[in-house]
Amino acid sequence: MAEALVSTLLEQITTIICEEALEKVRLLKGVKEDLRKLKFNLTSIKALLEDAKQKQISDKTVQLWLDRLQEESLDMEDALDEWRTTLMYRPTNGVENAFFLRRKVCLFLRYFSFCRVYRYHGIARNIKEINKRLDEIAKDRVRYQLTNTPSRMPERKESTSFIDRSNFVGRDEVKKQIIGHLLCGSSKEGESCQTISIVGLGGIGKTALAQLIYNDEEVKQHFTSRIWAYVSDISDESKVAKTIIAELEGLDKVAALQMESLPLNALLERICKSIEGKKYLLVLDDVWTENDEDFGGLNVTFKRGAAGSRILVTTRKDTVSRVMGSSHTIHLETLSQDLCWSILKKIALRERDQKTFEDLTPVGLRVAEKCKGLPLVAKTLGGHLQFKTTRKEWEDVLTSELWRMDVVHKDVFVPLLLSYYDLPSPVKQCFKYFASLSKDNACLTCHLIARWKAQGYLGFNDGDDSLWELKGFDYLKCLEARSFIQIEDFDPLCGQYAECRMHDLVRDFALFLTKGEFLEEVISKGDKSMKMNSERTCRHLVVTLESGLSFPESISEAEKLRSFHISCFEDGVISGKALCNLFNKARRLRVLRMSGYPGSTIPEEIGNLLHLRYLYLYSTLHLKRLPKAIGRLHNLQFLRLGRCLNLERLPDEMGYLVNLMVLDTTACSNLTCYPKGVSRLTRLTQLVGLIVRVDRDDPEEFSIGDLANLKQLAVLAMKIVGHTINVDESKKVKLQNLQEVKILVNEAIAQDEDTILESLNMSSVPRCCFDTDFQFFGRFSTPRNE
Repeated sequence: MAEALVSTLLEQITTIICEEALEKVRLLKGVKEDLRKLKFNLTSIKALLEDAKQKQISDKTVQLWLDRLQEESLDMEDALDEWRTTLMYRPTNGVENAFFLRRKVCLFLRYFSFCRVYRYHGIARNIKEINKRLDEIAKDRVRYQLTNTPSRMPERKESTSFIDRSNFVGRDEVKKQIIGHLLCGSSKEGESCQTISIVGLGGIGKTALAQLIYNDEEVKQHFTSRIWAYVSDISDESKVAKTIIAELEGLDKVAALQMESLPLNALLERICKSIEGKKYLLVLDDVWTENDEDFGGLNVTFKRGAAGSRILVTTRKDTVSRVMGSSHTIHLETLSQDLCWSILKKIALRERDQKTFEDLTPVGLRVAEKCKGLPLVAKTLGGHLQFKTTRKEWEDVLTSELWRMDVVHKDVFVPLLLSYYDLPSPVKQCFKYFASLSKDNACLTCHLIARWKAQGYLGFNDGDDSLWELKGFDYLKCLEARSFIQIEDFDPLCGQYAECRMHDLVRDFALFLTKGEFLEEVISKGDKSMKMNSERTCRHLVVTLESGLSFPESISEAEKLRSFHISCFEDGVISGKALCNLFNKARRLRVLRMSGYPGSTIPEEIGNLLHLRYLYLYSTLHLKRLPKAIGRLHNLQFLRLGRCLNLERLPDEMGYLVNLMVLDTTACSNLTCYPKGVSRLTRLTQLVGLIVRVDRDDPEEFSIGDLANLKQLAVLAMKIVGHTINVDESKKVKLQNLQEVKILVNEAIAQDEDTILESLNMSSVPRCCFDTDFQFFGRFSTPRNE
């Protein structure tokens, strides 16, 4: 994560320096030099991060160095963000002519100018202090002997073709299916060899299944030659070729060493001679490379075998299956709880007497449930419990969080680390953010990607507001390709998947990587205070407040929070004072989500959240109005208001939210109009729940002609108000980027759908539909599990 942060910071610093050179902004004396020094230090540190990432596994002091770097990088990102906001903000043109009195605007501008000068000096001092601390971090690279080295992945124990069949349970059907593909007839016409790929998460049992198939008697008799090659992260075709030759010819280590000086062509010719006319089975275990050129020569060589030859590949990546040209791809599913118990008890209850077996079995069955279908976890916990003799010791394992157990770190998370280190640097940040999601719940991809955007994980200032969502979906596909997540429910309307889900163990792995940066708490009866540590390491906090309990005051102590989500059950108490404290102290918040908030108002202090990008209020049943201070949230990009049933109006000050890209007021049934100022939000790409007057150009309410300003809109869901459609106003609307529109028609407009679309000047929109239910707007509706 530090690597991605450093890259983002360098991009921001370069942008500020360039803008100063172009005289778009003016920097205080000495600040430009401080920024150049920051850039130099960060560039130097970035070159060392690959070495540091490897050394942190065995050297805890290097891990602490990376943690310090990450903390300073986050502080620096906040300082630069505040500075850019202060430098670049300008009041929206034409405000005084819209709905604000000129006198109020002038007073506001005078006050803002004073605050801006004061803020310049404060931010400049902050950057100077950060620079000093970063100097110390940069100097420590000598102490830790960090060098500029190429990236390398943690080593994994080399696999072999041998397996103890007595320890293998389950997978009978999938084993039968794969063997059927291996033995069936000849290859496709024009092919002498077919490839079958087994794809799945690290630890799910791909290698064990391949070993079982490799040693199956029917398979042995069917193929003239069988070759087992452990590939792992090897992308050197010569090394793979040497491994195959050693297996084909049964070479010992001395004979294998004699091949070291042979060129690739000689190695490939040797393989050709060995497999010429033979029906062979080649197992390539744990393949990582996604470059089809890495195995270019070998792929040609493999065709020299007899018809009916087969290649069996195990991999964590779907992309590898495609690159290898697989005719069949088998995705391994998790095991049942009963099978996990079979694995666990065979190890943990070996040589126990009957009484002990019966006493420990009820606890063991519940421990097997924690395995979540992964055989590697069952083996690891079984080995751990093997040395626990009492029921109390077993119950301690049952109640422990997996990600906190040392034995899980060593035996389970190491295989996952291989997949994690293989991720591109920006995607690593996105993966870690899954730690903030609830277990066993699917998450809407559009909401998740929006929160990535809010946290800055999708890059700094893409320029084109249409790119961030596409980039987010690319990152999701990258995680899916490595079996970290499952993407579900394809939405044909947008051509993307609507939901994603993460295995509980993978989420535990994400928690392990974040080292307390993410925290989830349930405040229930009997809890006197939160368990949140006082070291301010928490950056992302999820709190569930049970019925009748109060908002914990200690939350406001977490001054470095970047995201906060609170769910409040019926009769939960969140006082205005508590929120005031939160908004005054946790000023670094970028994501704020509140579900079930019981108040009728939100404190004006929300305007202090300068960095806030994502605000989500769901099922706040008593909320009547948003505060005027919401207009001070100049960085806000996403505003979602779902099932705020008593919300009466949106503030006029919303016209100041010039960076807003998504506005959603789904199921706000008491809302009767939108303010005119929404027409100035020219970066909007999604507008859901819009109430638009179509019979006239109203001076205070959002009217149909105002849509003409929102040229970037791609998705629009609106309720039209008025007895007739003013065609002259509608003609102003030319939304060339609009891809999807959903309309709730006023019953007073007695026209057919085609006529309405023509009157609204929207006949050319690719996807149009009419609805009678204002509670639902397709994929942008209020989520089941946001």
